[in-house]
Amino acid sequence: MPFGIGLIPGAPAYFSSIIGGSQSIYATAMDERTTEQQMLDAIIAGHAQAELYKDKDIRPDQITTHCYFGKLYLVGEYDSQEQLRTIYECVDKVEGKRAVISRLYLREEQEDSDFFSEQAQYAELQTQLVADFEVVSSPIEVEIVQGDIILLGVVHDKEERDRVIAHAMSLEGVNRVVSYLYHQENAGPEPQIMTAELAPPPVPTVEIPPPPKTKPISKKSRPKVEAKTRRTEQPILAVSNPDRGR
Repeated sequence: MPFGIGLIPGAPAYFSSIIGGSQSIYATAMDERTTEQQMLDAIIAGHAQAELYKDKDIRPDQITTHCYFGKLYLVGEYDSQEQLRTIYECVDKVEGKRAVISRLYLREEQEDSDFFSEQAQYAELQTQLVADFEVVSSPIEVEIVQGDIILLGVVHDKEERDRVIAHAMSLEGVNRVVSYLYHQENAGPEPQIMTAELAPPPVPTVEIPPPPKTKPISKKSRPKVEAKTRRTEQPILAVSNPDRGR
């Protein structure tokens, strides 16, 4: 694996901590994606985050990028429609993405108490997920924006997804829970590298129609014509008076 992958901004914990931590190994082992898929997703998310960092009008902590199976997710806030247009122009430069799913909210002036309450909800939810031994998939990303809890990640099955959502809905002061959790039923039994290439069109097959059915020619028995043999018959002399001429 390239050394530079861990330096990509916005890459998952697996890649950014591969240099000096064993916690990343645990996260990789529990991730339902293949190692190659995780690497490609990290590159796409890191590329998108880097493009957003380049724009001076976008604050570094304003938007977080995530990527799963080639789908790029944007979670955060924007200040105006003009800035939202700029955000889309930045992520449009990212190569290899299959789609862009935006979960961006128009920024509102929030009090400090809202910020601290969201941080408390985040810590409580993470504690519940760690304490639940039936939630084995990792990492599950939790984003809280304007009272909405956004869940992102890849889980083992639908039952595990429902448990994660139930933990999020049990928190006080939650507006709604938005789930972007993949599991085997919608990501495939063996997640593979997905691309946006279209399948080649089917080759048209030319069917040769069968020849038209015709009535069989009935062979009627014709009477046999006997060949007439020519016979040279000698004329018969008729003697009327045999005594004449004596």
